[in-house]
Amino acid sequence: MLSETWRTEIKWLLQAAMLVFVLTVVLGILNGQQIIKPEDQAARLAHVHSGTLGWITLSVLAVCLWLFGEGTASTRVRAWMRGVSLLAAVSIPVYVLAFLSGNLVARAVFGVPVLLAIAGFLAWVLSQSRQMRLGVAHLAILGAIVTLTTGAILGVLLQLDLATNQNFLPTGAFAAHPSALVVGYLVLIGMALSEWRLLPPTGRLPRLGMVQIALPFAGGLVLTIAAFLNLTALFGVSILCEILGILIYVKRFAPRIARAPWLERSSTRHFAMSGIFLVINVILISWLIFAFLTGVYPSFEAIPLWLIFAFDHGMFIGVLTNALFGLIQEVAAERRSFWPWVDDVLFWGMNLGLIGFVLSLLTNSRQFEPYVTPIMGGSILLALLAYSIRLLTRKPTAVQATPGVQT
Repeated sequence: MLSETWRTEIKWLLQAAMLVFVLTVVLGILNGQQIIKPEDQAARLAHVHSGTLGWITLSVLAVCLWLFGEGTASTRVRAWMRGVSLLAAVSIPVYVLAFLSGNLVARAVFGVPVLLAIAGFLAWVLSQSRQMRLGVAHLAILGAIVTLTTGAILGVLLQLDLATNQNFLPTGAFAAHPSALVVGYLVLIGMALSEWRLLPPTGRLPRLGMVQIALPFAGGLVLTIAAFLNLTALFGVSILCEILGILIYVKRFAPRIARAPWLERSSTRHFAMSGIFLVINVILISWLIFAFLTGVYPSFEAIPLWLIFAFDHGMFIGVLTNALFGLIQEVAAERRSFWPWVDDVLFWGMNLGLIGFVLSLLTNSRQFEPYVTPIMGGSILLALLAYSIRLLTRKPTAVQATPGVQT
């Protein structure tokens, strides 16, 4: 069970994440209505970073406290993590606003406290991991936070490079930054949340599960190094790691996903849908890398934006947002009686809208975007309102937490 030790910090992080996600969704709807023009780089970067950092990463930091926060903490550790959590909850939204402003100096300055907050969480997770029995979900989160920190370092260096116009980074750094975050970080987070919520504890640390986590971690690391140093030969190693890892994932999770209660108002269907999108997205990642290696796209810049957008939204919404909303439903379970129908509106509206949006991108039928983006975005905004109220009024009872070691 989740102790009361970190409940306040988890609440801070989730509420900050949901607040920033409002901006993400609004920008997405405006983009779908073609109000935001392709040349408006500030709005597009704010949309991406508000989703990746504001919504996903703030929620992932809350998951770190939830998963690794067993037992009591000393006064010193408690004060440290309260400060780090507050730093994350404040600095990440400010960093997103810096991207929206388009000011390169502001982006460079406000990226530093974000990096410090992420590094603080990494240090705490590493410390906790030496004091508790780890399961596959713990290992996946640990690998994800290591990868996130790597991507954050690259991100801050890129902002400094742009702000000073010194060009001290190799051109590969611009591809290495998203490679670390999307291929390494987000895939691992998706697997961790599936492991945590879909597989029951058995008291054993399965070898197959460990291999499943190790492969995408290695694949993301190899891809980041290959992109940074422009070592094309290593890209194939990354493909192999990702494909083998997702094949093991399918073997372990397909039966659970197939039995998901799709018509019930439960968090399980969100985790199951997250798993389906995870498989699809890893296949798409591997295909993109293969297309680059075989010359279909001679450079990363040559990959069509519509294809990147389709992949990004499949990962951000399909994989992570489904899983994170599943967790939020569990945190606020005591108040599920408040607007219970919102759970159905969110699940079906968000996912059907997402499928329509991705298909419109993949078929280059952009005329359908103004119709499907309000369905997807409106469902999410309604859920954010309902779940915020549930979190603010929830009863102070314990929540099911770390299931220990997985099978």
